[in-house]
Amino acid sequence: MRRPGRTVRTAPLTSLLTTVLLLTAAPALAQETGATVSVSAITLSHDTVGIGDLVDLSFVIDMAPGTIVFVPDSLDSSDFESFESVRWTSQNGVDGGVRLTVTYPLMAFQVGGIAVPEFPIFAARGSEARSAGFASDGDLVGRWSAFRAEPGETPSARMLMIPPQPLWVASVLEIEDASNGVQPRPVADVVGGERHWPATILAILFGIVFIGILSTSAHAVWVAIRDRPVAAPDPRLATLAALDALLEEGPHRGGDVRAFYTRASDITRRFVEVFDQRWGPARTSTELMGDLETAVRRPDFVPIPEVEPLTGVMEHAEEVKFGGDRPDAEEAERELSAVRRWVEGAEAP
Repeated sequence: MRRPGRTVRTAPLTSLLTTVLLLTAAPALAQETGATVSVSAITLSHDTVGIGDLVDLSFVIDMAPGTIVFVPDSLDSSDFESFESVRWTSQNGVDGGVRLTVTYPLMAFQVGGIAVPEFPIFAARGSEARSAGFASDGDLVGRWSAFRAEPGETPSARMLMIPPQPLWVASVLEIEDASNGVQPRPVADVVGGERHWPATILAILFGIVFIGILSTSAHAVWVAIRDRPVAAPDPRLATLAALDALLEEGPHRGGDVRAFYTRASDITRRFVEVFDQRWGPARTSTELMGDLETAVRRPDFVPIPEVEPLTGVMEHAEEVKFGGDRPDAEEAERELSAVRRWVEGAEAP
């Protein structure tokens, strides 16, 4: 898998670049600096790695004052590639020079004995590199891509070769795999004989118990919600709603006054009957009103308004239902309003 980063392959430079630099560079560089640029301590961080492992190629460059170097941005071949771009650190050298430590992080992809092939680096006058735009003031390492494109802009440049470095890359296959042939293996501890069966059985048992507890709890919660007691409706509010609905429907305005009084009487009877469990549909309206007048005088009875207005409306309703009295719509609504006011003033039984 290729890692991100700049990748510049270090193929051999053109013959023109190599010829010009080898023939003309070294004397000019030596005249300016008065000292040579040398490379030493060329090492690999490991001599044996696994395929895909990282290894660092490092070397030290001792630079005279006024010197700048150009090093490839990265190294690649068919056996390995750069993991990331080149990096370097600097420290003071001898006689006012600079010691530069250059490192190439590499990743091997070829099994067996391979080598980091030799590659060139270049040293030149710093003034020339800055004039050519290959470096800025204070730079110790110039821009490789710019130098490689126009090497003639730095006539003092000379080439130094980094020799090849051998490396052994081990295979990820074990010895028995290589000798017996590679065969697929089952996934460890998922299926097959490598599963820990006691732990698996315990996990299954605990799972069954957990599902049972969950099911029982869910059923109990459902039963509790299903069977929860429902508050009884307020009979006073229910009666008021029924009277309003009757008035909204208004059969008396269509000429059916008898039906209006009949329904109003029935609604009122149902409200009065809840005051005492002994009162029921078997009593006539006259008997029910008499029971109410008697009960209201008891000290333990629910506080209610005066019974006489309600009794008068109920007696008139009997005359309408069973006699020939047919009041007009306005009178019917007045009497219904009187019943409604009485219900509103009564405490809910």
